[in-house]
Amino acid sequence: MPPLETAGSRIRDTAPTAIPWFIYLAAIGVTGIPVGVLWDISWHSTIGRDTFWTPAHLCIHAGGLIPGLTCIALILRLTFWGTDREKAGAVRIWGFHGPLGAWVVVWGNLAMLTSAPFDDWWHDAYGLDVEIISPPHSVLALGMFGVALGVLLLVLACQNNIEESKQARASLLFNDVAGVLITMLAIMMTEETFPNQQHSGLFYGIIASTFPVYLALISRASKGNWGATRSAAIYMGIMAGALWILPLFRGQPMLAPIYSPVTHMVPPAFPLLLILPAALFDLLIQRFGKGRIPWWRVLLLAIPLGALFVGTMLPAQWHFSKFLISDSAQNRFFAGRAFYPYFSRPGPYQKEFWLRNRSAAQPKDIALAAGLGIAASAVGLGIGGWMTRVRR
Repeated sequence: MPPLETAGSRIRDTAPTAIPWFIYLAAIGVTGIPVGVLWDISWHSTIGRDTFWTPAHLCIHAGGLIPGLTCIALILRLTFWGTDREKAGAVRIWGFHGPLGAWVVVWGNLAMLTSAPFDDWWHDAYGLDVEIISPPHSVLALGMFGVALGVLLLVLACQNNIEESKQARASLLFNDVAGVLITMLAIMMTEETFPNQQHSGLFYGIIASTFPVYLALISRASKGNWGATRSAAIYMGIMAGALWILPLFRGQPMLAPIYSPVTHMVPPAFPLLLILPAALFDLLIQRFGKGRIPWWRVLLLAIPLGALFVGTMLPAQWHFSKFLISDSAQNRFFAGRAFYPYFSRPGPYQKEFWLRNRSAAQPKDIALAAGLGIAASAVGLGIGGWMTRVRR
């Protein structure tokens, strides 16, 4: 293995002039994961759990297998037919050579495949999922995030290595895959982010401790100026697409108890308005956070970022959630209370905020959320700075 500096020089010497086909294939394939998960949640909420071989499950695993097989082929090609220069720019594990992202994708794919028989056994033993985060789903989630993170690293290395005239297109692809990751995170937090929960301090603490990590790292690592905004728009587009398309198809419950006899596929709740803080993150990071900056500037920049995240999401979601649970939002566009599954009893609680015997978010809760947002922004800026140097 040559010294790092020499290897980096060799990578730059062989900088691609176009985005390789396998990057496009992996990026398209990984999109199947959040689409399949949203479809699967709708399937469970509309029909119940019948067999592992549902179209939604196949879509999820295709989203892992397409990038996984692509990366295995890439590793084999580099190992047995790659040039010395290509191998110098790869990561070597057990004698095999491959890009860092390809190794992460393969690991994630193995975890996803491991979860499949575990999930099937779990449903045979216990029936329907009571919560999204069951033990087999946790293994599946780790694998899905591994696949998506690996694809993101593949695209990132391409963006950082490709010749300057092609960086804009690679940056857009990086933002698209990052949007898929944001969607997966939002889906995992579904049970804490329903519109009825958006007046609680817990809701603001949860979103402030997670989403700023993604928005800050995307904005800083992206070669474009509006990376976080585009990724947030991709997230909202995937969620809104599921919200508008799924109810077009008929479906009915097949497993008791049936408290709400739905007739069409149940949609997800309306997405969070993440595009608002994302645009502010991009504006500030364009001005103060691009390129190599000292650690103390990272910490200083995290303060307004965390405050802005809470300062925009608090009024936006506070008032928007009031609208979503009202009768005015019960239409095809907003689908305000349409996310309740067939096994959920209708009742007044569907028009109320769920505060778990506590008052609505208080100043101390908002201050805590802002602190979490600052810490999360600092972490995101730090990871984003490292990402600008990823070349393998």
